[in-house]
Amino acid sequence: MNSKSLTQLSLPVHGMSCTGCAAHVEKAISQLPGVSQVKVDLKAEVANITYDPHQVDLLEFQHAISQVGYKVPTAEITLTVKGMSCLSCSSHVGGALGDLTGVLQANVNLDKGTAQVTYVPELVSSLHMEEAVREAGYQASAAEQAALPSEHNANQVTEKTETAHGEKFTWRFKSLLKRS
Repeated sequence: MNSKSLTQLSLPVHGMSCTGCAAHVEKAISQLPGVSQVKVDLKAEVANITYDPHQVDLLEFQHAISQVGYKVPTAEITLTVKGMSCLSCSSHVGGALGDLTGVLQANVNLDKGTAQVTYVPELVSSLHMEEAVREAGYQASAAEQAALPSEHNANQVTEKTETAHGEKFTWRFKSLLKRS
């Protein structure tokens, strides 16, 4: 492999509890074509991968990791995209998003003016996505985000009330996730 074409990636991996787990993840990733080196840091829950992006991609890493029982944490976001007028436009937007490291999938809907993106939050943010769309010549803004709390409500208390066997039960949940 030509070292000039190699890329390094620190991919988060959840679900590992021992060195055996880390070894399973390392083996699964190292067997993919184009991977020249992989080292899993169990404590940091990260797989540090050196690879050729022309031979292997993030989706293949995610699939290999899930095949051995572990998970790459992902989220979904809907971007509102303005300025698209044809299929070529939506293709440009999809390509711009798909080229970002950390984006697993981008589905652009020309009629709705949206892009539904599945991504790894530790690798790419909605701001990166908006910038990539702007650089492609369109305007984008985050419309909806799933699986991650927004910054303004990260410490918000959620209350849920249910009735069971004639009695009312109330639960309170406080989001402990903090985004930096």
